[in-house]
Amino acid sequence: MLSYKSLLLAAGAVGLMAATTPSQAGFYDGKDVTVIINAGAGGGLTRSGRLFTSNMKKYLGKGTDMVIKNIAGAGGVKGMNFLQEKSKPNGLTLLWGTSQQMAQLLKLRGVRFDLAKLAVIGAGSSSYVSIARTDFPPGIKSTADLLKVKKMIVGGRGATDGLGLWARLPLKIMGLGYRYVPGYRGQPKLNAAIRAKEIGLLGTGSTGYFAFYENTILKSGEGIALYYHSNLGPDGKFANPGVFPKSLKHFSDFYKDTHGGKLPTGPLWEAYKWLSKFNSRPFGLYTLKGAPADRIAALRAAFKKTLTDKDFVAGWRKAQKADPNFGVGKEVEWILTEWRKISPEAKAGLKALTAKKKKK
Repeated sequence: MLSYKSLLLAAGAVGLMAATTPSQAGFYDGKDVTVIINAGAGGGLTRSGRLFTSNMKKYLGKGTDMVIKNIAGAGGVKGMNFLQEKSKPNGLTLLWGTSQQMAQLLKLRGVRFDLAKLAVIGAGSSSYVSIARTDFPPGIKSTADLLKVKKMIVGGRGATDGLGLWARLPLKIMGLGYRYVPGYRGQPKLNAAIRAKEIGLLGTGSTGYFAFYENTILKSGEGIALYYHSNLGPDGKFANPGVFPKSLKHFSDFYKDTHGGKLPTGPLWEAYKWLSKFNSRPFGLYTLKGAPADRIAALRAAFKKTLTDKDFVAGWRKAQKADPNFGVGKEVEWILTEWRKISPEAKAGLKALTAKKKKK
């Protein structure tokens, strides 16, 4: 993954090369590029996508525009299906968002896309936070009080929604009861629901944390941040995003603090670690693999230049409270190929967690 500082070192050299290297036939000059976001408008994913593409188009071509198209539904699956079924492999339709490895892994209903047909332009990691109302019975004044709750009410978008999984899976690992209420299309709806006391707990990405909760229910004391979730690195360690208050701990540390210093074990914990590896990089930009190689190369080059753009970096820091942390091209191709590596038991745990309840 490329950090902002390491990219700065290469920025000068890239600039010199750009000055002497002719544009790749100027394919993107004056063209409109459709960017699908597989989540609802107004949420953290859309905010990050608008910020990135508004700066990336400057490096993609002269007079190029990148037009956002929100396609929400099925936890992100509808957007992926649209990319593969309704667009041509010409590099003019992209997707910013989640690549839905879990949906294909579990062969969820409605999945018609194939990750093998995608090319990744670049992808960045994020962190997530589980937030609860402090007045949810019998009262959650400290994070450890969560263990006293007999049946939590959790809100989310759907059975396979990533944010809903970050909210529910830790409860499942700890053996805590809950009722899941899906159907909230995006973070603005979830924010309204928890403030109206319709739900007691939700999951949000770091963008949503700062945009919707830091200065509202967390500041007023109506809500409490329980623990965060972050990407699992090749070294087997969970990343510390360094953007949250020091008092906020990773779920694994929260678990140790409340369970005699021991880490979780079992299939659900293995499922949690799999999610931490593959569902922790929502800021991905993808296109169809069949697009001409020179266009994919142009997209990757523009993506990389965006990471050192001053306006983008300033906007990203404001929204994420951290420098951008992305991989480009071949550095992150593994996220489309290694997702099948999961134990049968962990896979079964994910399948049970994402199964839709039959209506009575």
